[in-house]
Amino acid sequence: MLCPPEVAFEKRQYIRSDGNTVTPPSMALGAGVESGYLLKASDVEKLARQGHVTGLLTKGEFLALCNENEHIRDAYAMAKHLVAFAPDGIFTRVTLFEAAVKAGSTADTLSCEEVDILFGAMDSDNRGYVTLDEFMHALYGEEGMLAMMQIREEYMRKKIEVEGGPAVEEGDASPEDQENPDAEAQAEAGEEGLAAEAQAKAEAETHEETVGGDAEL
Repeated sequence: MLCPPEVAFEKRQYIRSDGNTVTPPSMALGAGVESGYLLKASDVEKLARQGHVTGLLTKGEFLALCNENEHIRDAYAMAKHLVAFAPDGIFTRVTLFEAAVKAGSTADTLSCEEVDILFGAMDSDNRGYVTLDEFMHALYGEEGMLAMMQIREEYMRKKIEVEGGPAVEEGDASPEDQENPDAEAQAEAGEEGLAAEAQAKAEAETHEETVGGDAEL
């Protein structure tokens, strides 16, 4: 389930020798997602550069950044974001990097090192991938799973609408033709192939007869 941003931060924090509790920008992005915030990498990096501890975010800075961004409480909205990034249903390091690229301009793109860190935080079992179903269930419970099902149903419906041909009028085609719209074209192609083969065979036979007749002469 979605956890409060302070809890998500605490999962990724460490305490410096000076007593400050901080986390790097890449980990802050992961904490944002877990608490329902899709933060821009450029905003996080900027805050880290200008913050109390250069290159890192304190807990207070992270919470302030979350408050400035829209909280995606709706599981359906989050599912749409994730499906757009990983249509095959899984996150790998590559798809996560592509997601970071799509999230914004070049300034918003994570580096390879940051992607590795963020993915490592998500892939706690070290399988090399994270499924969207697992991710949505972790964030939203059963509501997240239902949202993923709804998104997939909409995707399949749109795919059928795009790929499906015009409706066949009643009586214009047999049930067999309706099941296999290419059957007629395949049959015609087959007939043409047989005709061409027969013609070639006839020409070969005629040629052999002609050669045989010349030999007798």
